[in-house]
Amino acid sequence: MTVHSPRLRNSSGAELNLRSQILFQDQTRTRTSDLVTAVGSWHKTYVHESSHWARYHGSTVGILLSLLRRTRDQLAAYTISHLPRQDVEHLHEDRSSGLPFFSFERYPKHAQGELKYSELDWLNLYFAYYLLLDPEGLTEFDTATWDMRAAMEHSLEDMWRQGAGTEMVECPDDVRVGIDGPLKLVHTSEGPLTTRVLFECAAVLDELFQFEGAFIRKSDPALREFLLEVLNGEYGMPCRLARALAGRTLGGSTVLALIDFALNPVVPGLNSDDPSVDWKELYPPYRFVTAAKAMTSWETDLEFQYPSHEATVHFQHMLAKRSGLRMGSVASRLSDLSTLREAATTPMHLSARTPAVSLMCASRLLALRERDVCSISHYGVNFLGERATRLIKPDRDMQWLFPVFQVSQGEYRWPAEHVGLDEATDLLIGAAVASAYDDILHGVGPLAHDHLPRSLFDDVGQVEALNQVLKDSTGLDMGWHRT
Repeated sequence: MTVHSPRLRNSSGAELNLRSQILFQDQTRTRTSDLVTAVGSWHKTYVHESSHWARYHGSTVGILLSLLRRTRDQLAAYTISHLPRQDVEHLHEDRSSGLPFFSFERYPKHAQGELKYSELDWLNLYFAYYLLLDPEGLTEFDTATWDMRAAMEHSLEDMWRQGAGTEMVECPDDVRVGIDGPLKLVHTSEGPLTTRVLFECAAVLDELFQFEGAFIRKSDPALREFLLEVLNGEYGMPCRLARALAGRTLGGSTVLALIDFALNPVVPGLNSDDPSVDWKELYPPYRFVTAAKAMTSWETDLEFQYPSHEATVHFQHMLAKRSGLRMGSVASRLSDLSTLREAATTPMHLSARTPAVSLMCASRLLALRERDVCSISHYGVNFLGERATRLIKPDRDMQWLFPVFQVSQGEYRWPAEHVGLDEATDLLIGAAVASAYDDILHGVGPLAHDHLPRSLFDDVGQVEALNQVLKDSTGLDMGWHRT
């Protein structure tokens, strides 16, 4: 059994892997002898690749997912490091027999001691993460038999308690998170609407925005036709659904604003110390549906003018009134780190380094959102007109619009102006170890590595060194390229 690897994809093959927070670039870009078309193709594709990073880290749902993942990984690290010898033997026996140590189908497997509670808490955190992002990461058995409400409420509670006073607001001692209303997914005639699909639809619309620019308009018209064809598939589902719910055609700028509204839910402990939230206000697909319905007989400035900060903020304010849903925000500081170097060198558990980078970037992007919401909600406009000149030498907040770590042709890439080789390596090791916890507890067979640079595993010496770090961290004789 291979553990699901969450990712936000590009229609041409690139992806932001959420397990490692690394952008895997697409190397197959359009081949053409027409220089303008070749550059235009590369440009629009890079916009799509990088928009996932900015939109994910610049939204409250992205922050929520990062915190849920950190809580799950730190619980896994604690659980594994405190396993009695007998349970370590059981873990190896289970995995060699093709049975995950923690499994929804076999729960409750562990009936005694701390392990009994760790098993339930970890499974709840795993379930809550994929329920919010994309239930594709869960089996039909998982979603049919697991207590959805308990998983969400307990996971939000655990996350809040862990982050209280730092990434999140102070948590009352007796807090009990409550989710009101029926917890249902959003099903359409085309299939389920998920948070992942909202991200991916927005990225295609960002690409289409590039054809407003004078340069790319000179490229082969087939580039734009290809994107329109992409929107006829899964990525365009939100556009078609919004049109059906509103009862009229909605332009790309308006759909992007609806998606941004959907991706910024109210989260207990992030928005305020109110522990109660309605499922329709928390779950991005439901937020999108409710927001689209509010567009009936309401025409906004975004439908007639180029997106601006003022017009988008006004749209969000009016949409909140018309839909009855609040726009999520973050009342806490999120991160005390100011540089990537600090994320690599500040003493912390290996499992905390990747979320530390994510939360630091999120804090910068939220500051940018306050000044220029369109830089995130309508990401594609960053590359047009006068806005594009800001990227020649990005200021401290603008630089966080782009993925920090990338893989190109299997090779690991990092911003050399911010971290050196040793620091970039430490951050990569942190991502590798933290992502291994899911495989150890919920998978079988060799540890997965499709979310890490391929070149890392081409050298036997590097693999053995990485395996030793994992063994030192977990106490388990387990690693990559091993069963």
